[in-house]
Amino acid sequence: MPKASGVRASIPLADLPSNITSDAIKAVIVDINSYFLKENNTNVSLKITAKNISKSKPTLVGSLEVIATIPESTIVESAEFNDARIVGNTLQVSVGPGGAGTAILNPRYSNSQLYFEIQSVLFMGREIPASSLPSDLQSQIKSRSQRSLAPPKGLEVQSVSLSSKGLSLQMLGNNVKLSNLGSAL
Repeated sequence: MPKASGVRASIPLADLPSNITSDAIKAVIVDINSYFLKENNTNVSLKITAKNISKSKPTLVGSLEVIATIPESTIVESAEFNDARIVGNTLQVSVGPGGAGTAILNPRYSNSQLYFEIQSVLFMGREIPASSLPSDLQSQIKSRSQRSLAPPKGLEVQSVSLSSKGLSLQMLGNNVKLSNLGSAL
């Protein structure tokens, strides 16, 4: 991984005896502080957990979990909204004349598309749920924030979440051939 820095790999100590005597390595955990994705000119952090790695075919992994986290600063800078900020597990943006309200947005992933949807709007101290807002507003938010995201071959996006670290995508796969991941990672 020539585009990576801050790489740490570990094998659980309790697994060492079985890893030595069996035909497979139970688990390897790799943490990467910074990995440059040239496709979208973004640095991400990665946590990779590989389980049941065949010793005879070390490029075949029984199960693979990859958590890619796009830093908070990148999410805020690339948001198509004024003064976006991550608060808890939501993205909050000013809305309305002079920013009188605050839209609370949640990340979603569906059909190879990553986007935000409205949870609610705070206006003059009152919370208005998304179900009470005009339906075209939800569509506008989705279209402004929508980005294509195809996971690497052999992996499926399981969840997407926000935290103070940024936007995290959890991807899982079974019987993954590492060579199939190609340049996606």
